[in-house]
Amino acid sequence: MNNPVINKNPSLESVQQRFEAWRNSRAKREPIPEPLWEAAVSLCGHYRITHVCRRLRLSFTDLKKRLSSSNSASAQFMELDLGFFPGPWHMECERPDGTKLRFSGNGQPPAVEHLLLRFLS
Repeated sequence: MNNPVINKNPSLESVQQRFEAWRNSRAKREPIPEPLWEAAVSLCGHYRITHVCRRLRLSFTDLKKRLSSSNSASAQFMELDLGFFPGPWHMECERPDGTKLRFSGNGQPPAVEHLLLRFLS
């Protein structure tokens, strides 16, 4: 398959056309190329995963795995100044597997850096 120019925000229709073109020209049992998987994963930011799977004729489980690994690879940290909280506060952190860690309280929050690092690793 030719390497098309990769669009960071492709439309569902364009990705569907790319999948159809690949399916029409592929050898039997050839795995889906990475650029097509990446395009399918990028659509999940704009559409429900079930909708993407139906339109692209993909396995929900396979796309969900790719989506999870994509999310964990792009995890970002945000620095917070915990020096002053005048009232109630609530913090929540979620891992790519969906597990959540929640904190809430009043006044000064506890030092949570080490706990968060262990939770996310």
